Amino acid sequence: MTQTTDPASKIARVRSPESALERVRSLARLLHGPDGCPWDRDQTVESLTPYLQEETFEVVEAVAARDRDGFGEELGDLLFLVLLLGTVAEDADWPSLDEAADGVVEKLIRRHPHVFGEERNLGTRGAVRQWEEIKREEKEPTREEGKAPSALGERPVGLPALTTAFRISEKAAAVGFQWPDIGYALKKLREETAEFERELQGEARPEPLEDEIGDLLYSVVNLARYLHIDPERALRRTTRKFTQRFQYVEQKLFERNRRPETATLEEMETLWEQAKEESP
Repeated sequence: MTQTTDPASKIARVRSPESALERVRSLARLLHGPDGCPWDRDQTVESLTPYLQEETFEVVEAVAARDRDGFGEELGDLLFLVLLLGTVAEDADWPSLDEAADGVVEKLIRRHPHVFGEERNLGTRGAVRQWEEIKREEKEPTREEGKAPSALGERPVGLPALTTAFRISEKAAAVGFQWPDIGYALKKLREETAEFERELQGEARPEPLEDEIGDLLYSVVNLARYLHIDPERALRRTTRKFTQRFQYVEQKLFERNRRPETATLEEMETLWEQAKEESP
């Protein structure tokens, strides 16, 4: 396809809008248009889904790593992809970006009556409970359908298990189904640990052990919720820290013409402690 505008004109079109968001939106429209990029022109709502998932997790990774510069870059990538998705969707006769924007504004006004209606000092917990109540009312099936409405809602199938557990715990807590304080959550964690140990000392069958590990993990997730800590982010940070320290051990062994499988546990633990000192 031949280009109808010169490069300078295209750059001017992208940079001319006053709003930064409109500049990104203009870029998405240009790239998806007849004078844009063949790859961007060929994209569909369905084909962009994997990239949307990848960019979302790259933002999550940057937050977990406390990488401020990386966060800015990844958030920009995600923003562009969302606006490109909106542009592609609009051309395919899906809901437009403007329709999606109008819809979310109205929804958020409706779910914040304490802000846009009669002012009330609900506190964070009260605001969350009110949000869940309103959301449930919006999606509640009729009594004739014979199905009780659930405060737990639904989670996307691809959501990580830790995040799913966190959100389920959060939603149950929003309607009052939670321990009175963190002390009870700690007690529950100790109980689950003891149950796992008893199962381990018995026949140690895989299925019961898996159940006990699941219960133990859920108790940790619930404890994290009391502390306002995202367990998914916490585990990502710990995994990254473990990886860096283990790679330090590997590097030091390599410098000695050794490999982990030929080193002793004591030797690796000594190097591990060195890694901790160099990168707490």
